[in-house]
This record gives sequence, structure tokens and C-alpha cells, in this order.
Amino acid sequence: MNLTKLSAMANVSVSTVSKAFSDSPEISEATKQRIFSIAKSCGCFEKYYKPQYDRKLIAVICPEMLGIHYTQMATYIEKEITARGATMMLSVSNFSPVIQRELLNYYTHFAHADGIIVIEPFEEIHNNTDVPIVQIGKEHESRNVDCVSVDIHTAMEDAMRWLARMGHTNIGFIGETYAQNEYIHFKEVVEKKKLPIENRNMIISDKRFYDAGYFGMGEMLASPHRPTAIFAAYSHIATGMLQRLKEEGLRVPADISVICMDDIVSAPYADIKLACIKMHLDELCAVAIDFLERKLSSSYYKNRQSISISRTFEKGASVSDRNHLS
Repeated sequence: MNLTKLSAMANVSVSTVSKAFSDSPEISEATKQRIFSIAKSCGCFEKYYKPQYDRKLIAVICPEMLGIHYTQMATYIEKEITARGATMMLSVSNFSPVIQRELLNYYTHFAHADGIIVIEPFEEIHNNTDVPIVQIGKEHESRNVDCVSVDIHTAMEDAMRWLARMGHTNIGFIGETYAQNEYIHFKEVVEKKKLPIENRNMIISDKRFYDAGYFGMGEMLASPHRPTAIFAAYSHIATGMLQRLKEEGLRVPADISVICMDDIVSAPYADIKLACIKMHLDELCAVAIDFLERKLSSSYYKNRQSISISRTFEKGASVSDRNHLS
């Protein structure tokens, strides 16, 4: 059954049938329903009915949804998108650049997303379409992609200065396989400050979340030259570290100081407020949506947009003053 035959059966023009299937307001509801009824009886309604969704569709590609960091970002983005009258579609790449590429291809060529946000992409994005794309996180040399990057170095240097002021020179790090960026940032600042960090006091666990912190701290405590201050790559790791220290009868910060490289509250009723690097995730997400909205509101706006959001160090109460110790 083609549109010509269907139009003849409905006693209307082919143009009228086509407009009816596109939900055009030019066609009366009575005429639409008559055409639809005939199409259904002929078994071709699903073939021709192409309703138009009246909201912008924004695709978000996220590495995973297990970590609080990513779920908070997705939640912030969804609230911003909804507040601006659009709808969010969320996909997970599972830290795979291959899946990331497949999702970008799907959303630009098949799902026809109006815009795309990629959280912490794993490689350069080459956008050869008119679909605006914004990446959040580390800046890559991506083509035709706007970027909201993160500056953590200033905050990390502030944290290192504070530790030095408080008398800490032996500093460690506990992370995990998927927290490579945090490890790289830590090493870069350590090398810049020319601090004498021992490799055995920089632990990259093969476990994740609380287990990475719990067992990583156990390994750290066995070190013959145990650090006086330890950075946790993220809050789940910090929580596991605190639990292990408690079980070993050690106090924070009297025995060991702890600094967390994010400010996500994974243990809201913890006994102590951790020194941390504040991420400002709400600002990151709002700026990304602003970039996207600017491109969507005008097809003439082609300039690449890029901004860096600085993280900040918050002292908390988990760093001890060792200057008075002999």
C-alpha cells in the first residue's frame, strides 16, 4: 500500500495524507483520524506515521553510573536540560573509546539528537556533523567540539602548600585503575614541587571504590616509611581508608592526615570533615548546557567555545599540624 492508493481510498490528496502522518496542524483532527483508520485497516499505519517530538533531545554519554561523581553530573545536567524545556537521553560507555565512538555515531546519524554532551571523553572527538557537541573534563584536540575543561592543578598546589606549612613532607596517594587522571595530576604536582615521594607510597589498587581505599590503606600501613598525609583519588576511596584506619586504632588527623581529591559526600555522617578538592560540578554542567544552548538557538553561531573551571582546595579538619612534634 502506497500513499497514492491510500489517498484515493480516503478521497483526499497525497499531500494531505503525508501531512496527516506528520501530525501537521493544517489537517483537521477528523480527517487525520479517517486517514489513520484506513491505514490501520490496510496494515500500513506504522510504516507511514512519523510523529514529531516537540522538545529538543540532548544525548549525554557518561563513562559509568556506579560512581557518585558521574551520577551527580548526570543529575545536574538532567535538571538543567529539563528546566530549559528539553529532554535528556543517557548512555554509558563503560570507559571504552570504541563504545564512545559508536554512541556518537548513533546519536548524530540515527537517533538525530539535537545536541550531545560527552563527560570525560577518552580520546579526540572529530565531529563532522552539524550536531553541536560539548565535552566536559580533560581538553582534547577535538574538532568542531566545545569544551568545558577542569583545572585541578591550582587546587592541588594549594593543598601541597598547606601540607608543607603543617609540616608534612612524606605524602602518599591511593587510587585505582579508573582514576588515572587523579594519579597523573598528583604526580605532576609532586614533581613540580620536587617532593621526595616514594613509589611504594603511591598505590594504584586493582579494586574499586571502598575496597580500593580499605585494602590500599592496609598496604600503605605496611610501608616501612609510612606517609604522614595521604591523598585519596575520590571520596569512596577516602571512606574505605578511614574505615581501615579506625580498625587499626589510628586516628585522623592525629596519626595520619587524609586529603580527598573530590568533595562528593559518600559518608554524610562521618566523624570528621575531610580536607578536599572542591569540584564545582554544578557550575561545570551549567556552563556545558549554556554552550549547547547557544549553538542550538542560532545556526549561525559556529565559533568553538572553550572555558576552564578551576577547582578549589578546602582545608577541612583532617590535616594535623606536625610542626610542634619533635
